[in-house]
Amino acid sequence: MCYVNFRDGDQCTKVLPVTVYKMPDSVSLKNLSAVVEGRQFAIQCDIVNVAPARNLSVLWHKGNKILSSQTFDESSPSPVSKSSVLTLTAHRDDDGAEIWCEAKLNLWPEEQRPLPVRSEAHILTVLYQPTFISASNETLDLPAGKNILSCNATGNPLPSYHWQFPQAAQETYKDQDVNYPILTGPFEFPGVYTCTASNSQGTVTKYFTVNKPPGIGPGAIAAIAIAAIVFAIICTLGVIHRKCKR
Repeated sequence: MCYVNFRDGDQCTKVLPVTVYKMPDSVSLKNLSAVVEGRQFAIQCDIVNVAPARNLSVLWHKGNKILSSQTFDESSPSPVSKSSVLTLTAHRDDDGAEIWCEAKLNLWPEEQRPLPVRSEAHILTVLYQPTFISASNETLDLPAGKNILSCNATGNPLPSYHWQFPQAAQETYKDQDVNYPILTGPFEFPGVYTCTASNSQGTVTKYFTVNKPPGIGPGAIAAIAIAAIVFAIICTLGVIHRKCKR
């Protein structure tokens, strides 16, 4: 089959179709700002002056994963500019992750395809409220074997801390740094020690309840007294019994 026929006598010259391509002048990201956990956000990838756009694929990457790809229904063989939008829901695990896009032309044969053009990577910043690393609340008994109370929390921005002590302990802990996540003992006063962790996204509170050791009540004292009397009587009877036998 002749694509274009040039009659030169009886000769038919076959002319193969040629695809003229142009790699993009630039590939870049837009809408780059901090995002809040749980909210949707969109990042735009702009591809400038590429041809033919019908052969264009845009791939979105996060770390070593491909999140999505997009092709375009474009008939013009001339260079055009295209955009691709990626929509995600922010999660704290994505804080610090790298996202980028790349543009490639799907031309044949594959081994002769031009190399893709990629954007610069954008490092995600996800804002989220503090979460305590250990269990929410703790209880310990006096004398406390634990000399450290810790309310370390993760969060973005980094949390700030504040401690509150039982009234009886105010004087003892007046030199402690109440804005530090670690409180050092010994903890000699029963009551509730409260730590709050705060940032721009919220505040969480952790309670440390220090209990008094169980005391000796009147019932326990009476029981001890009765046991002592019975023991003394038994001892006395034992001595008398030995003397009588002699």
